[in-house]
Amino acid sequence: MVRRRVKEKRLTLLLHPLRRELYRLVCETPGVYFFELSSALTAPHGTINWHLRKLEEALLIKSTKFGGKRVYFSRTLRSEDVEKAFVVLKHSTARKIFAYILNNEGIHQTQIAKAIGIHHDTVRHHTDRMVQAKLIAKFSEGRKTCYKLDEVGLKIQEESINTISNTYVAALMDILKENCLHPEIEEVTKDQLTIRIECPGKTDATFTLSLSQWTFDEEWEVETLADVSKKKAKEAT
Repeated sequence: MVRRRVKEKRLTLLLHPLRRELYRLVCETPGVYFFELSSALTAPHGTINWHLRKLEEALLIKSTKFGGKRVYFSRTLRSEDVEKAFVVLKHSTARKIFAYILNNEGIHQTQIAKAIGIHHDTVRHHTDRMVQAKLIAKFSEGRKTCYKLDEVGLKIQEESINTISNTYVAALMDILKENCLHPEIEEVTKDQLTIRIECPGKTDATFTLSLSQWTFDEEWEVETLADVSKKKAKEAT
């Protein structure tokens, strides 16, 4: 009886429309706060929180506390450090500071504050969060605290952050298969990825992730498009 109940819960993992929508929002806006999710949906906070827990239990999403707030992101899509970096850069002042450091490595706090026109305490607040997220690293020159790009900041400079890899797609499909959802990639383009999920005795459902902000590993794009083409050709015959 217990096994049957567990299986029934798995069957409804992403067949539930609200849960699918939550997963889509987390994938498309990594580092999103709970209240950003709740403001985008009409469901009560308790209901949203419950579905988020279910998605975490299924290893589809992950949450962590950063800057005193809980943030959500998709598992295996990007590293936790990268997701924290995107949370930090949500703030417009943080983006200005990061851009200035990116273009003026070795700059110190006073120079940043003067160039952007903000108080040095504000610079310290945002740079401390950037250091925590590995966007920048700080070092001393005499009595001055200076900054340079760190591991994640260098990735952003190289524009290698928004890459969808084989690892992410394979992990997502494996999780769905483990939960008896019989997933199939229905369509993949530069703009979106559509997955159809179905279970015996249930109505098929689809969910679409917007990919306009992402770039593709060339190998994954070619392989996936080839698979979709083969599937469509088979259906046509």
